Amino acid sequence: MSTSNMTSIQATPISIGHFLKTGTQGLHREVEGTLSKILFHRDLTAQVYLQVLMAMQAAYASMERAMLSFPESKAAYKNRSKQAFINKDIAYMEQALLDLKRDISTRASNKDDLTHHVKSNVELHSTAQAMGMMYVLEGATLGGEHIQARLTRHDWLDTQHGVAFFNSYQEQRMVRWGEFLTVLQQYYERNPDDCDEIRQGAELAFECIHDCLEGISL
Repeated sequence: MSTSNMTSIQATPISIGHFLKTGTQGLHREVEGTLSKILFHRDLTAQVYLQVLMAMQAAYASMERAMLSFPESKAAYKNRSKQAFINKDIAYMEQALLDLKRDISTRASNKDDLTHHVKSNVELHSTAQAMGMMYVLEGATLGGEHIQARLTRHDWLDTQHGVAFFNSYQEQRMVRWGEFLTVLQQYYERNPDDCDEIRQGAELAFECIHDCLEGISL
């Protein structure tokens, strides 16, 4: 193989999406397993589901706030915030559970305390980390249809109420995911030395979600 051909191969950009998928497999499996164990349990209650929503609200509020502090990641995340969906689901579940404070744990019932706990643990130092964190938040939408189908088996939920967050993009999920991967790849190709920092951001996202879910059980 000629030197020019070797140089061409070496200069070919990697797929940053594939790099992140393989580089964060362990954390991904851990978080996915924790969430599935709760959400897919046949005895899941409305009270526990509300705890999950409140935990995700705290995690996403903190992560979105961190990502939006960098102009480039803020632009990439335009019209992608999940806050309105989570808040809508929480409002519905709170209305459905009039005895909320008695039935759910003190830790999860106090949203202010939970949000404060997460805020103190999420800190990004670069646009690269913000883009890696965004990879996790956007990737989390891909299983929305499956999660919605499992959740709505319970008689206290239906396809119209309480599941907006987990099915936020609905039939557009793959389109939105493809659009994001294109933006992420373009960012990486402009910043090829940022691989490790992008991965660090993804790892921080998985760790944040895991920490928020810790302590929630059936």
